[in-house]
Amino acid sequence: MGFLNAVYELGKQGEEGELAAFLKLPLPSEKTGKSGELKKGGNEIRIHLSVKNVDEKPLNVLGVANIDIVDFMSGEKDVEKWKMKYLYRDPVGSNTSWKFTPILKIGKPPKDEDKKRIAFVDGTNKKKPFFKTIKEKILMDYENSGYFTPGSVDRIMEALESKIDHITELFSENESHLIVFGVEKDDDFLYPGEIPTFIDYFKEKMNSRTKKSGDEKRSVSTKVKRCAMCGREMSTFVNLDEVFNFATFDKKSFLPGLDKNSRLKIFPICTDCFKDLSHGRERLDREFLDGQTIPGIKIWCIPEIIGSHSSETLEDVVSQFKKYVSKENTEVEDMFSSFAKFENENLLFHFVFWEQKKAQELVHSMVEDVPPTQLRMIERCWMESLKVIEAKEEMIQKNRKLGTAFKFIFKTITYFGKQNKAETKFLRDSAIKIISSMLNGEKLNVDSVKSTFVERIPNLLHGRNKDNKDMEIKNMFMIIDFISRFNSEVGK
Repeated sequence: MGFLNAVYELGKQGEEGELAAFLKLPLPSEKTGKSGELKKGGNEIRIHLSVKNVDEKPLNVLGVANIDIVDFMSGEKDVEKWKMKYLYRDPVGSNTSWKFTPILKIGKPPKDEDKKRIAFVDGTNKKKPFFKTIKEKILMDYENSGYFTPGSVDRIMEALESKIDHITELFSENESHLIVFGVEKDDDFLYPGEIPTFIDYFKEKMNSRTKKSGDEKRSVSTKVKRCAMCGREMSTFVNLDEVFNFATFDKKSFLPGLDKNSRLKIFPICTDCFKDLSHGRERLDREFLDGQTIPGIKIWCIPEIIGSHSSETLEDVVSQFKKYVSKENTEVEDMFSSFAKFENENLLFHFVFWEQKKAQELVHSMVEDVPPTQLRMIERCWMESLKVIEAKEEMIQKNRKLGTAFKFIFKTITYFGKQNKAETKFLRDSAIKIISSMLNGEKLNVDSVKSTFVERIPNLLHGRNKDNKDMEIKNMFMIIDFISRFNSEVGK
């Protein structure tokens, strides 16, 4: 429960309003370029709908007044304000015929001009055309649900198709793109969160996610009396899989006693806790997500304060992490080293290593209740190994940070799997297990690591990359020395 409690407490801070907790940004507010510079999160192609009256319901859409392109979150970078404007929440799945808000992520444009047109009109073997997705997966449900007047969607699509050349012209910069539907009013663009019809639609869809818990075909709601988080009695509730996609119910082995008739007996949460956990999840993805340490693996790094504390301590952690992510200050330590510097004895960290596989979130490892002292101990062992194995002081200082140590473990362990997918997966999992065990304060099997290296030395000496053999053998010794020093410290 340490991880969930931390997310819950995180979600209880900062958000205001009825909907804010359930919203997130559709793209990162900023991203870091190859040289460490800050760049915009992407572009948005805005579809200005022409309507008879923006305040009426159903919305009578007459056509498309204008189509333009702007930077994502152009102007003031107030995240909370923009979350309310976009009114965005991730879709519940790829098979649904609706989305919470009329926004579509279309990624980066192909370099070939003809392929851009194909992406919108014809589609490919792997992807449906954007126009088809817009009509069938986004707009049509507004009309079918009574939020658009009959014929509105056809008028929108006819206008879009007639303006395809202009749209593909806008879809050109090598950035992630969104298509955002809003309303033209007094020569200004109203975002979904500024339009009553879209707000009401969003609320209805959110309410349907909680009301489903009373569906007798899916659960026996009369038998579930209390929320698994707060313990309060509840009448309507949802399950944890509405917040985390790794809380899945399609694999019997994932949680004990799972079947479709008892899914809400496992971890039912009340609507208030659903709100706090949703906001906590949004903050995790926006403020506490590390995607740089291990390629292809995302790491949530969640701080938790236990016992008596001041709110300023947690804000210090948040501030330090933001500096790491944005690289506003090149002197700031990497994330793990930053966390290791905190002296508060009431501070703990939780780490979740996971991978995005389409809509599914695959958890590789979860380590809870890691104190800063544990991080400092690992970093100290790493520094001692660096000083023994690495001759150049310049290299010692460059690689001294704890995050670099974890990157080094991953790079060295997985080096031999480049030509074989199965081998790569095995070695990647081994590297994650080593890092997780270190964070958890568990002794590691040095002989097993040595065997992994020894078995692959012939390939190193005679394979394609034999020119790198000296460097890689040196790296192997570094890892073995590092793990040995760590083991000697465990339990002291």
